[in-house]
Amino acid sequence: MKKTLSRWGQRFGLGRAIGLFLLFVFLAIRVWDPPPLQELRLRSFDLYQLLYPRVTDQRPVTIVDIDEQSLRAYGQFPWARTRIAELINKLTAMGAAIIGFDVIFAEPDRLSPGVAADSFANLDDATREKLRSLPSNDDVLAAALRRSRVVLGQSGITAPIDQGDLSSIPRTTVAFRPPDPTPWLVKFPHLLVNTPVLEKAAAGRGLFSIVPERDGIVRRIPIVMEAGGQIVPALSLEILRVGFAAQAIRLI
Repeated sequence: MKKTLSRWGQRFGLGRAIGLFLLFVFLAIRVWDPPPLQELRLRSFDLYQLLYPRVTDQRPVTIVDIDEQSLRAYGQFPWARTRIAELINKLTAMGAAIIGFDVIFAEPDRLSPGVAADSFANLDDATREKLRSLPSNDDVLAAALRRSRVVLGQSGITAPIDQGDLSSIPRTTVAFRPPDPTPWLVKFPHLLVNTPVLEKAAAGRGLFSIVPERDGIVRRIPIVMEAGGQIVPALSLEILRVGFAAQAIRLI
């Protein structure tokens, strides 16, 4: 037996044995994927981004930022939905092909005329009735959404929130061929959406939720996720779908 092993060792070679051993060790470490290895991989990716950054000559996307200058000009946020409607109308008039929002309008606008009629105690009955007869700020925003191609943002959340009956809210169809991709998707237990009147008026809707790496830095953004038990496209992917007038998203 010893002679057989000895002859096998001579034929195989010590170098090959060491190589196989090291290969097994490296494979085991990769499967284990300890935190130091993850950190090294992430830092290496960051280094590549610094050494070879992606350069784009064209800028097809324009960010309309609600910055300090905007707050000084128009007051604290959230603004009335009528102002958001004005912003959409101006962007559309300037030639915006698609408008995407990474803001969620989850509750009715508290600045609507009808809400004001019930909030101020010193109003006379005639003024109250006049305010109640005016369209709500959400209706004004919904009308602006229908006149433009707007994709509203949604968010994946971990805690449930009472949002009423959401069965009437439109959903973007995400089709796929077997095997089922859901086991590999980023998952959120619940989905935070906009008010139904806005969701129905929008051309599309998508998630802008992000999932940072273990060091808190965002390096990857999923294009589809699972939220509230359904597959939902990312805001960026939904903007592309609406831009190309596609009826559904198909995963291949």
